[in-house]
Formats: sequence, C-alpha cells, structure tokens
Amino acid sequence: MDMIYVVAKAITFPGAEFKAVIEHLVYRMFKIPIEDSRHFRANEMFGHIEHELTHGPKSFIICFLPSVISFILGLLMLIEPSVRIFYFGSFDIMSFIYLYFGVSFLTNIFPLREDSLAMWESLYNGDGKSSASKIFLFIPALSLRVFSILEHTGITLLTSLGFAVILPFIIARFLG
Repeated sequence: MDMIYVVAKAITFPGAEFKAVIEHLVYRMFKIPIEDSRHFRANEMFGHIEHELTHGPKSFIICFLPSVISFILGLLMLIEPSVRIFYFGSFDIMSFIYLYFGVSFLTNIFPLREDSLAMWESLYNGDGKSSASKIFLFIPALSLRVFSILEHTGITLLTSLGFAVILPFIIARFLG
C-alpha cells in the first residue's frame, strides 16, 4: 500500500507540495514544533510535514484548516475546466492543466493518518463528557479520519477524478 500511496502522491505532486506548505504555515502559526520539513520523501510523509503531535483543540485545527484551504483552492481550479471538458466537450491545453491542478489539490486535502488519529482521540477520548463541540465537530472529524485512511491507499486520486467528471452535472442540476 505504501507504494500506491507514494505513486499517487508523485502523480499529484503540485497538490502534495501545496498541502505541505500550508501545513508548514499552520504549524508555525500555532507554534507547533516541526521535526522535519522535507516535503518529498518516498514514505507516508510525502507531502506532509513531520511535527510533534498535538492534543486538544489544536489537533482539530491543524487537521481541518489545511484541508479546507486545499479543498477550496482545488474546487476553484476544477470547476471551469471540468465543466468545459466533461459537459461541453471543449478541449484546450489550459483546461487540462487546470483540471490536473484541481484534481491534484483535491487528492491531497486530507491529513496524515497519525494526525487524524490524534485529533479523533483528543475529541472523543472516552471521558464520558458530552459537549456541543463534540456533536458539532463529529461529521468533519469523522470525514477527516476516514479519508486520511483512504488517502493512504491511493483511493483519493480516484475519487478526485470521479468528482471532476460528475461535478459539471451536479452544477447543471442545481442551475437548471
């Protein structure tokens, strides 16, 4: 599985690099010590920054914030070329370049498995306390946790490609 992960990351290296830069900035912003800032490694850290694990609210923020930024940018890059290529059937080189970057960014939006596990444990550690934040953050935390596992298997590359194909039809359905 590690080889599939590394190949998927290598294919989508612009998104992996962008995600690593955003992670680096978020870690610096929240004063989280960085252990190794190399982005390109042929292991599970490809496109991620090695840092000390955090607990509490910071663990959710460092998983969620880079993911949201990468998702928004990937979606913005993907909308126009996806509609142009898959809905109207118009082909040009710039549309394919933007499509590649959009898929690349969407493939790399999820946190590292260890980060998502630390986030999940700090939110739902079994202390028996119930709070509104646990209920409110359940869906985003569960999504980050599940998709971080799927990213490690390379499935997010396939889901991003599938999303690029069906996105114009979803947009057309809502716009009439």
